[in-house]
Amino acid sequence: MNTQSVDNIRLSAEWAAFGDALGFMTELADVSRVQYRTGAESAEVTLPWRRKVGGYQGVSVELPAGAYSDDTQLRLATIRSIRADGTFDVSSFAKVELPAWLNYALGAGVSSKEAANNLTKPSVNWYSNFFSNKRSKYINAGGNGAAMRIQPHVWGCKNPYNAKEYLLDVFRNAICTHGHPRGFVGACFHAVSLAFSLQNGRPASLHELHVACEGLRILPQLILEDGDIRLLWLGPWEAEANVKFSESVDEVLAEIQSAISKLTPLDGMSLTQAYPKALDVLDAKSDNVRGSGVVTSLLAAFAASLSDIQDPKAMIVLIANALGSDTDSIATMAGAIVGSCTSTECRDRIQDVDYIRSTAVNLFEINHREAVDSFAYPDLRSWKPSKAAIDSVYLRGDQLYLNGIACLHPVGNAEKKKIGDEVLQWLRTDFGQTLLARVRVAPKIVSSPSERISSRITPKDGDAYAQPPLRMNDLFSPANDRRVKEVGSSRHLGARNVQALDEILRSVIDSNFSSEFIGRALLDLADQNDSDFVEKGIALTATILTAYKSRQRRGR
Repeated sequence: MNTQSVDNIRLSAEWAAFGDALGFMTELADVSRVQYRTGAESAEVTLPWRRKVGGYQGVSVELPAGAYSDDTQLRLATIRSIRADGTFDVSSFAKVELPAWLNYALGAGVSSKEAANNLTKPSVNWYSNFFSNKRSKYINAGGNGAAMRIQPHVWGCKNPYNAKEYLLDVFRNAICTHGHPRGFVGACFHAVSLAFSLQNGRPASLHELHVACEGLRILPQLILEDGDIRLLWLGPWEAEANVKFSESVDEVLAEIQSAISKLTPLDGMSLTQAYPKALDVLDAKSDNVRGSGVVTSLLAAFAASLSDIQDPKAMIVLIANALGSDTDSIATMAGAIVGSCTSTECRDRIQDVDYIRSTAVNLFEINHREAVDSFAYPDLRSWKPSKAAIDSVYLRGDQLYLNGIACLHPVGNAEKKKIGDEVLQWLRTDFGQTLLARVRVAPKIVSSPSERISSRITPKDGDAYAQPPLRMNDLFSPANDRRVKEVGSSRHLGARNVQALDEILRSVIDSNFSSEFIGRALLDLADQNDSDFVEKGIALTATILTAYKSRQRRGR
């Protein structure tokens, strides 16, 4: 039974944004830096403040009261990627939203930025984003950059009592950027924590969080039942991680349960007493642990469990002023949990609050099968992201656009900061989101139809940028594989003797990537005469190449 009201979702979204905005002011700061940023020793309300943007070589920029970080930015991007029928358009999220976000990201983590940058490559998609460089590596990305953005999958779920209805979308979202189990399991743990509060009108206790953690043992089976994830992602991931997926999930769930046991002695204390001790018990201020997808999700759920649900602000202020911890991400996730079961309005200023509210209402309407419009993304078959993040903002005629997302308008008399040949400038999209965007002094001029922008309005008939289907086809669903037969234990492929597609990948690996075997496998796909044999061939090729490079890197 679905008991969610529009206010449950709206207040969850607002308090999550407030937690992000308040915690953003104190993120990675000591008292002197908080004073420099805000003029006060602690963050009690959202204020105009200043922050250095662009790393060590960056400039100090004035941020308005309630300015939010990448946590809320990517949460809004996730909401736009949820279609009118409730399905998650993961391809548009990965190939349109994430590359465009690189231009206006605030406070983003290294792994999330490297993942988004890798997704600008034509050959990389959501299921094959196995980036690896000196700064970060996909398989090691276990931070909270995924967990902090996945709430919309729970808010928009028709039945939050059934974890199967949202966990796969949470998982798809997470693996676009994070390949370590702490990243994607942490995201799933936050999802079940939020779902519990929506279901029960209160946050889960530590004992109930332990039970919810046990419930995540269904994750390996869910992955095996999903055709796209099983064939396109699972095999290459296991090859790269050199571990069975089910074993890695069990290991992280054991970590969560061990951490819950460490927190249990604090359970009878007040929030003000318990939370600082919880940070110490979980070593949450250390460089190795701060920002972990698992620890952040658990701390948010623990703080919520001890809070007064009619005073979310008191909890968020406490979290935001726990200097040295990941203040914004813990606060935004705890705010989402408590916000979903409070009736208390957020009175502090939040940037773009009207847009945030409208997206929450949109999710509620999707949830209740009311008629809404999907966000109109470009047709991914004839569109590509900008190679350089700064070129995601370009000029057509006399109008600025954010590639694949919206047209942009200058914000009043907001200051501009010039850095070399680029300008940092506050711009607002036509649907109401404010961005601190990077714009070239002489922006790239685009007139080619291949880079035309979409808008909230569904394009007219015949427009090259009509909305994509509500959901990409599951290329390897049982329906699409109906002509592909398994043949016992055979390891040889002939035109009339074709194994299931997931078995093809395993057989290719077993053959030590025999070129003859790979060629025969691809031709066999064509021989099936399915209309989508090209897409299947491309997907299988990408997966084989990823597994091959993984084996090379391990020196096999």
